[in-house]
Amino acid sequence: MHTRLFHALLCALGMLVLSQSAHAATLYGATAAGAAGELYILNPASGAVVQDVGPLNDAGAVNYGMTGLAFSPVNGLLYGATHNSGAAPASTRARLVTIDPNTAVVTVIGAFNAGNVGTPATMADIAFDAAGNLYGVGSVGGPQLYSINITTGQATVIGNTGLTSTTGGGLGVSSSNVFFGTPTASRFGTYDSITGLYTNIANPTKPVGGAYAALSFDDTGVLYGLNLGSASPPPTHLVTIDPITGAVTDIGASVNSLDAIAFVPEPGAAVLFGTLAVTLLANRRRRR
Repeated sequence: MHTRLFHALLCALGMLVLSQSAHAATLYGATAAGAAGELYILNPASGAVVQDVGPLNDAGAVNYGMTGLAFSPVNGLLYGATHNSGAAPASTRARLVTIDPNTAVVTVIGAFNAGNVGTPATMADIAFDAAGNLYGVGSVGGPQLYSINITTGQATVIGNTGLTSTTGGGLGVSSSNVFFGTPTASRFGTYDSITGLYTNIANPTKPVGGAYAALSFDDTGVLYGLNLGSASPPPTHLVTIDPITGAVTDIGASVNSLDAIAFVPEPGAAVLFGTLAVTLLANRRRRR
């Protein structure tokens, strides 16, 4: 009986792994960059819109532009960093929020409380590590690496990169917890998650000029970047970036004023196996 159960688990796991490898990861994108906040599902193979989810409004219909998006690998929630545009209401600037990916409804967690006095720094981009810790790159006072409390929104600077201004500020964390960033228009490299020190790899090519406003890894380990141009409204292109060399492969044009991207994380095979084992064992007990 145990042998048959083990074989059933192995066969089912194989089917799940094959299903995972064939699954196309879901990519979300959000606008800011001088435009109203809107949430989209994008085609990662072309950059085109699959679905316009809706305006990024809270329960009171107040709109929030997003400069960063990230799904937690622990609780599955979608988090966002709101813009710090002076034209927007002060209550919407430089906040950590959660977003319902089905409706685009925004819930404010709290202010980052970062940057210079009188000029609230938002996070130019945000990303989770594998353990579910949230990090961001500051938009004011240089592209410094911050840790972020997901309960309060408070951002705490980790260390000084030595860079004085942020242009783009993309951040992506690999499955092995390597922190990749595009702190300025001419830089692609890594952050030390302990000291905040930035190490440059390359000056990445940019299909529409400007800078890279966002980075995100898909569930297969491919690093995607969002190139945000400098026109009005700013054009965008979705690309992939080789983490080793910084070489860029252009995928295609996306939504004007897009400023943030994030892939929905997929559960690992071990999680799937454990869930499947519990289900099969429960069914076996019911049949006794």
